[in-house]
Amino acid sequence: MAAPDPLSHWIVLLDIEDFSLRAETAQATLHEALYHVVEFALARAGLDLAACDVQDRGDGALILIPVSTSPTRLLRELVRGLEDALAEHRGTYNDDHRMRLRAGLHQGLVIRRGPRWTGTAVNDLARLVDAAPVKRVLARAARANLVVVVSEEIHRSVVLGRYPGIDPAAYLPADFVTKHDEPRRGWVTVPGYPAPPGLPADPGEPPRDRGTPGGAPGTGGTAGGVGGGAGTGSPAPPPTFHVHAPDRSQLAFGDGALAVGGDYVEGDKHSYGPAPRTGDPASRRTAADGS
Repeated sequence: MAAPDPLSHWIVLLDIEDFSLRAETAQATLHEALYHVVEFALARAGLDLAACDVQDRGDGALILIPVSTSPTRLLRELVRGLEDALAEHRGTYNDDHRMRLRAGLHQGLVIRRGPRWTGTAVNDLARLVDAAPVKRVLARAARANLVVVVSEEIHRSVVLGRYPGIDPAAYLPADFVTKHDEPRRGWVTVPGYPAPPGLPADPGEPPRDRGTPGGAPGTGGTAGGVGGGAGTGSPAPPPTFHVHAPDRSQLAFGDGALAVGGDYVEGDKHSYGPAPRTGDPASRRTAADGS
């Protein structure tokens, strides 16, 4: 059977930090609360959750947004809406139910067969959201509720446009290498921070593809290397060294770009069918009481 023609979408991916480490009661609360957060954030961007296609992923959500949506409004208001909703969530729930999100934004073609979606754009966004440097930024930004990563395409066409409410200086590049030795770069921002902690302010050249003249495979900037956590960036890491392991679980720190055997797609990433609708706010009060 021939594949249907793909359609272009704005793609949003959300992932709850440390979801699998929580007690099952906390997971249930977070899973439901995520859709309150998403609904509020989309409304800030002028979108109705019911008008978007949502694929539940257990510890997060994948959202297809109509391509006719303004990209500048989507990025600006989605980030603001997520931050405001997460701040309210933190004030309502106890620490066991605290929600912190990694959120990604990309744009591309998606092939849809009913509830099943496929496409390189979806895969690329999943790798960005699950990249080790992005996780490390959220871990080091202790007071943050949210870290946002956008693709190079979104950074180039939207962030660098200097549109109102979008500050290019608040974004730093994060480089990593997939399990297939493919260099990738995302651009990261953390609301409330002048720059993402744990990423260097001067990342150097973007990572090069394998075999590109002038550089070793998978090398590039220092973003994604092990560095400090100052808001203005961190010094470059030491020169390249390699660690050889039979299972390729650790490969190299090449020019600071962290190369790890894996594409960082961790946890439960399956589709769970249609997204649940928002529930009774009373459940939030129960969690806030510590039950």
